[in-house]
Amino acid sequence: MAKICIALLSVLVAALTVSAYNRPNLPPGPYCGLPSADPCCKNRQDDCSHRILDSLCYCDEFCSRDRLHDDCCPDYEEVCLGVQPDPGFLVQPCIHNNKQYFPGDTRTDNCNICTCKITDEVRKTTEWECDRDACIISNDVVYGVNQPGMSWRAYNYTEFYGKKLKDGLVYKLGTLPLSRETRRMGSIRYDKDIPYPREFDARRRWPRFISPVVDQGWCGSDWAVVVAGVASDRFAIQSNGAENMVLSPQSLLSCNVRQQRGCHGGHIDVAWNFARSHGLVDEECFPYQAAVIRCPFHPKSTLVEDGCRPPVKQRTSRYKVGPPGKLTKEADIMYDIMESGPVHAVMTVYQDFFHYRDGVYRHSGHGDVTLQGLHSVRIVGWGEDRGDKYWIVANSWGPRWGENGYFRIVRGADEAGIESFVLTVLSDVTEANQK
Repeated sequence: MAKICIALLSVLVAALTVSAYNRPNLPPGPYCGLPSADPCCKNRQDDCSHRILDSLCYCDEFCSRDRLHDDCCPDYEEVCLGVQPDPGFLVQPCIHNNKQYFPGDTRTDNCNICTCKITDEVRKTTEWECDRDACIISNDVVYGVNQPGMSWRAYNYTEFYGKKLKDGLVYKLGTLPLSRETRRMGSIRYDKDIPYPREFDARRRWPRFISPVVDQGWCGSDWAVVVAGVASDRFAIQSNGAENMVLSPQSLLSCNVRQQRGCHGGHIDVAWNFARSHGLVDEECFPYQAAVIRCPFHPKSTLVEDGCRPPVKQRTSRYKVGPPGKLTKEADIMYDIMESGPVHAVMTVYQDFFHYRDGVYRHSGHGDVTLQGLHSVRIVGWGEDRGDKYWIVANSWGPRWGENGYFRIVRGADEAGIESFVLTVLSDVTEANQK
């Protein structure tokens, strides 16, 4: 009796399984209708089959041998027997890379989502409908920049793939538009009539004092990273190494929240004023998280109360800076770097800049030029390359990007606006450690 039940159950399962090919909710193909020398095979041929869902369907004469054993492909009758299907049943698939998709299916194209949609309800034709947002990564930009005669090379960074340009301008930059009062800040004029060296690099001049490149992650915190970086460099240089530490951008990201937007951007004047009035702690005390987390410090606490260990006994207060000053002339920027260390610059970033690999950058005009954003960077020196004068600049996208995290950009021509707003500052080192 048990054997009979098992046999009946097997027949029922087989009937339900093989007859499933005729159900109208299965993908209709083409299967037998795919280009082939002999799409409809004679007699029984097991290799005359196609993949359907998690099984196979067949296009040979044996596929419809009886009512319980019908494992023909959905388009077998139309293609092999000439029977016209119900027009409301057969839907043409969308094709991509020789793979079939059906209405409602989606795929990604770089940063955009494409959906297979029916375009004609009568004929059941379909086509892809894709978002049209500009992506950070563009093969057209790489191809255009890497032509002979360009002063720099482009590269497709995999970490940017699949991300929209409009999002990159928020989360890989972060400097908010400067207020009218900030733009009108008076300029410091040195007007030093001295011979400047052809090349200068703060990393060679002060090899132990220049803070490393930071990866800001997917967080629009360049404003915090650069303020902390410039202040770190100048504390070390001004104290001749006595107060040599890396200051924490997280101090600004988490504690300088008034008038700021955290990972959605910040005002650099507000950040510098915070560093001046409240001060920063070091990176070891408050590591960078690339996210806005709770500020653990009381506004008026000391370093010891914050749980931080200063490098010198004389230091009890947080690391504060003086009022920032604006530099506008090329020579004045060079003089300030040579005397006091790296400076804070604001530049305009276009799509092509995300692809920078090496060389002397100048905006190429390739890619989407309508979308742009402001970016804070740290100028550490200058040089010349085959007649091109350039600045040496630290970015905040990690050491894998560009020239070990740095880039070179045309000097003396305000390329991408990099010379239009440059800030210098003095660090408030303890009197015992001033050089």
